[in-house]
Amino acid sequence: MGIFIKNPETEKAVREIAALRGQTITGVIDALAREALAREQPEPPRRTLESMRAATAEFRRKAGLDKVKLNVTKADFDALWEIPGVTDVDDDR
Repeated sequence: MGIFIKNPETEKAVREIAALRGQTITGVIDALAREALAREQPEPPRRTLESMRAATAEFRRKAGLDKVKLNVTKADFDALWEIPGVTDVDDDR
């Protein structure tokens, strides 16, 4: 599908950009359109450590996990990962 540029000044500008960049006219129009589109689209919100902590706290509150207190020791946690024949990497043996 072709593009017909009716404005001679616009066509001249596109041809000049193509010559300077060593690209085709189609390549220039494609690049310029993509650059303009990228500028127009809103950036996704940046996640900060503070916002992630707030989201985690909200999830824990909504799920009722903020009221649960687990009494788990290191030995209990390590027991979850026991592999036969492998000693604990934290042991000072």
